[in-house]
Amino acid sequence: MRRGAGLPPFTVLCCDNLPENGHLLQGLVAEFAGLIDPDLATWIDSNARFPCTMVDRITPATTAADIADLPGLTGYRDAAPVMHEPFAQWAVEDNFVARQRPDLAAAGVELVSDVSAHEHMKLRMLNGTHSALAYTGYLAGHETIAETIADPIFDAYARALWSEIMPTVTPPSGVDLADYAQALRDRYANPNIRHRTWQIAMDGSQKLPQRILGTLEDILAAGRAAPMLCLAVAAWMRYVGGTDEKGAPIDVKDPLAERLRQLSDAARTPEELVTSLLAVREIFPADLAAKLQDPVTEAASTLWRAGVRGTLCAGVTP
Repeated sequence: MRRGAGLPPFTVLCCDNLPENGHLLQGLVAEFAGLIDPDLATWIDSNARFPCTMVDRITPATTAADIADLPGLTGYRDAAPVMHEPFAQWAVEDNFVARQRPDLAAAGVELVSDVSAHEHMKLRMLNGTHSALAYTGYLAGHETIAETIADPIFDAYARALWSEIMPTVTPPSGVDLADYAQALRDRYANPNIRHRTWQIAMDGSQKLPQRILGTLEDILAAGRAAPMLCLAVAAWMRYVGGTDEKGAPIDVKDPLAERLRQLSDAARTPEELVTSLLAVREIFPADLAAKLQDPVTEAASTLWRAGVRGTLCAGVTP
């Protein structure tokens, strides 16, 4: 309608928590428009704008207790409140049609030329350690991230993870990575944010490539070792087997859960399990799988023998 009226298109600002979300949405819109009218797709590609955005705020799953407590805190009832930490960051690519936009900066939005540096830093340093702590912490019996990081051996593990990750990250302008890591540690320790390790552990087959495997690929390509990240991969392998260290069942939520469980059940040793899971190409590219075979097998063998705490005690200093 806008094209037919001779009006410019509007800016489509994607708020989905996905990497390169603007580019992804632009591709989908162009594909759909092309099915309607190829000229429309060309017009959109040439004239519309799809800025990328990056959001960072820890939001635990809403519980029945949250819903019940809210009226007393706010004076109104909400059947679907979003609970969150005090910290918030929203970076938006300053790429709008005719440069027309609301004064987003007045509301605290960081308008940047490229959000990829913010996105990269968050995925590796926040999401990567979140997943590592979720799998190891859950297996060790910790229910939440705050509970996990309050355990000195896991606090040391998080710091060891950041020491492996930070050399692979180019910080956004004005950001000190050591300060950012310390701020993350303080955010994780907030006892009022009950972010469950089980919730973060969901959908690991989709999360691992973005959060951990890309970092591992860069570290190994640089000729460095990454035992703490390899331990996270081994812990994920133990977790998707569906049984924790005490033999209790794990409710594994993952698109590949059934397949991963079958591979786990068929493996007789940690070495066999690592080999089987590294062959799942939807998760592990062949080249990376070959590089991970030995270090992840070593981590898995120790993990199965000594448990998470024993493995960490041997590998990090609290």
